[in-house]
Amino acid sequence: MKKLLMQSDDYGITDAVSDGVIKGITKGIIRNTGMFVNMDSSKLAAEKIKSVDVCLGIDINFVAGKPVSNPKEVPSLVDADGMFITSQEQMKKYPLKEVQGLVAVFEEDPYPYDEVLLETENQVKRFIELMGRNPEYLHPHSLCTPNTIKAMKTVADKYKIIFSMDVLGNDDYNYPMDADLLDKNRSLEDQLKPDKKVRFINKFLPNIGDNEIWIYIVHCGHIDYELFKHTSLTLDRMLDLDLAIDEEIIRYIKENEIELITYRDLV
Repeated sequence: MKKLLMQSDDYGITDAVSDGVIKGITKGIIRNTGMFVNMDSSKLAAEKIKSVDVCLGIDINFVAGKPVSNPKEVPSLVDADGMFITSQEQMKKYPLKEVQGLVAVFEEDPYPYDEVLLETENQVKRFIELMGRNPEYLHPHSLCTPNTIKAMKTVADKYKIIFSMDVLGNDDYNYPMDADLLDKNRSLEDQLKPDKKVRFINKFLPNIGDNEIWIYIVHCGHIDYELFKHTSLTLDRMLDLDLAIDEEIIRYIKENEIELITYRDLV
């Protein structure tokens, strides 16, 4: 059987994004989504998702909004107003040596291990407060470094949660990375250029072979003004949602007997 894990990140970053992700689930092919727990929209997002059939994880976020921890306990992660330092600002401040897959290696890691460990666990605790249970998987948001990956792995193991980076780096699964997402300075015009639906149905789906598991990560969402305050990934979300609910893609998946799976199926 051909298997596809469709994941849409950033649920809960804003109200509009949350509504778009839910549409991608209920009207389309999204079966996994990770929730932000530190945003103004997180509480409402948690209430909305409780009645939706989806594998719900947590997106650990160090770059948008306010930390769950007391800002005084994570001083390296926040600015003078107690808000997370954005990924763009971190990349301007710290010289980048190389990128290893999804992990950015700097001359000095911008994220002290003790601070990201504390914030990661506090975000998991906040998820449990909001949802009444553990997240089904743990996934990093935006800028990953060796220290953030180590901290997330430690917390995932402690709470017995699947760590997505273990899955994405596993040779048993196929995960073609979207290089566009590594570019934090793409213009709005650049975000609208890729024809994601054409690439997905002509180049991605036909590569899924029998007895193979493929992973495809998108960022579905409607757009609101609040989104532009927190991320450079904006208009892309409309294209991802359009892909997720496209009738031709839904029909192709059904006719070619591609099973849409979740992280639950990987345990």
